[in-house]
Amino acid sequence: MENFSFRQINKIQLLICDPIEKIGFKNAFSTRHGGVSDLPMDSLSLGNFSQDGREKIIENRRRFLAALNAENWRLVTARQVHGTDLHAITSLEDATSEPVACDALVSGIERTLLAVQTADCLPILLADPATGAFAAVHAGWRGTLAGILARTIEQMQLRFNLEIDNLHAAFGPGIGGCCFEVGPEVLAQFRNQYDYADELIANSRVDGKAHLDIKRANARQLIDRGVPIDRIYESGLCTVCRNDLFFSYRFERGAEKAVGRLMGVIGKASK
Repeated sequence: MENFSFRQINKIQLLICDPIEKIGFKNAFSTRHGGVSDLPMDSLSLGNFSQDGREKIIENRRRFLAALNAENWRLVTARQVHGTDLHAITSLEDATSEPVACDALVSGIERTLLAVQTADCLPILLADPATGAFAAVHAGWRGTLAGILARTIEQMQLRFNLEIDNLHAAFGPGIGGCCFEVGPEVLAQFRNQYDYADELIANSRVDGKAHLDIKRANARQLIDRGVPIDRIYESGLCTVCRNDLFFSYRFERGAEKAVGRLMGVIGKASK
């Protein structure tokens, strides 16, 4: 877990990408502990209003922001739909409006935290110290297949005129290739889309199922667009293997019962 560190503030445990912090961006990935949700008791669920009390999520977010020393920052979330749309936060009005249906947020506004919520999907944070641009990306297998990360980078280049060599990327906790088994129909889509798909697939079974590595797939999208490999930071934490620390929709059988949501956030302080 090089380039990442855990920090305990009161009962809240945060995972920080140290290199992104060093270049001037506040960032964190939450864990499941230190909150008030019953998922089970004292869980820090930061999303999923349909399966948790609104007042509990609001209190958990308050605790999370306090641990980040960001109580007075604007927190911007998205209404995630497993698509490839991106929303730019360009004003205070944007930052305080209702969540937009999209799976990536970009901004350059100070004291604003962009957030993505996950429970197996991959949270990705992007930062460019030269332009001050930053982004938060929700990359499940559908978004990864459709190239949401690559599209986000392209939009950042257009909007902020950033140079790709300056971009830093942090991959937070998500389901790993060790545990993400998918069916032959998903594998076929990746093989049709990417000529390197077989590099992402392992542990093939006679029934056509296999394990898919979406972390590696997203890293490849970064590398193919020129992001230096030494500026891609991978936590190495699988939400299934470390269900003691993180929520996992698949491991906790989220289709059948309530499962909390983690949050990955990024922003920059005033100069």
